[in-house]
Amino acid sequence: MQTGNFIKVDDVLFKIAGFSGDLSYKIAPKGFYISLIADAFEELNMDTMLLEGRRDFPMPLEHLTIPLPEDCFNVRNVYIFDGDACHIGNSRKVWHKRNYYTEGNGYIANRTGNNTNDPYYLNDSLSGNRLEKHDKSLIRYANQNNINNILYYNIQNGMLMLSASCRHAGAKVHIHYNSTGCEVGEAPIIPIFYKTAIEDYGTEAAIRFRMANNPAEARAWLPMQQTYERRLDKEGYNGSWHKAVSKSQSMSAGERESLETYLNKGAWATGR
Repeated sequence: MQTGNFIKVDDVLFKIAGFSGDLSYKIAPKGFYISLIADAFEELNMDTMLLEGRRDFPMPLEHLTIPLPEDCFNVRNVYIFDGDACHIGNSRKVWHKRNYYTEGNGYIANRTGNNTNDPYYLNDSLSGNRLEKHDKSLIRYANQNNINNILYYNIQNGMLMLSASCRHAGAKVHIHYNSTGCEVGEAPIIPIFYKTAIEDYGTEAAIRFRMANNPAEARAWLPMQQTYERRLDKEGYNGSWHKAVSKSQSMSAGERESLETYLNKGAWATGR
């Protein structure tokens, strides 16, 4: 479910500071509470995969590698295109290739089309010539003519590595990914159905911070900490965390109605 209703950090910050008994920010600075909100927001986005990001990069002609955006944790699609974001032309999908590694010239992979002496990965060229050394995961052949150069990538240690076939396929690389919602140090803009879960997460953590830094008050604050731990129920199914995850992953009305229409249509080709 998507929403256009977002709330600012200050709407949640006041409640967290208030419920943890620190409206004047004497126990912890304001930045501490904002960091708790950001932590909760990032964890929710990783659990729900709700927020998506898109970023364009110039084609790295020399090294064929691009560092992933800081807010990226799951790459969904990679494309290559010409033009700019307002005028996209000649877009092509880039496919994932396992075990692929490069720093710009040549590459390492399990399947290369040149495994003539390997008992498990045989020479698998599709050219019809067993002695020709072309990786079938890169190039498709018909009647000895190259008809399609496959574009592919892999990711290692936060770096997107592109195949040599990408080098002249387009001027820009478009990465579509799941986002944590904000880069390190930024204050997030929060979807409305995250609100209660973030308040409970932040309040419980703030009270634990207070107890750890003032052991004399720990016994007095323990019941309140346990109350918010139960309200959140982060690993269970009865708290605000699970409700936020469930709402974000449910279908919107438009998606639900479209799916019902598709399923009721039956076999489109036969009309049944």
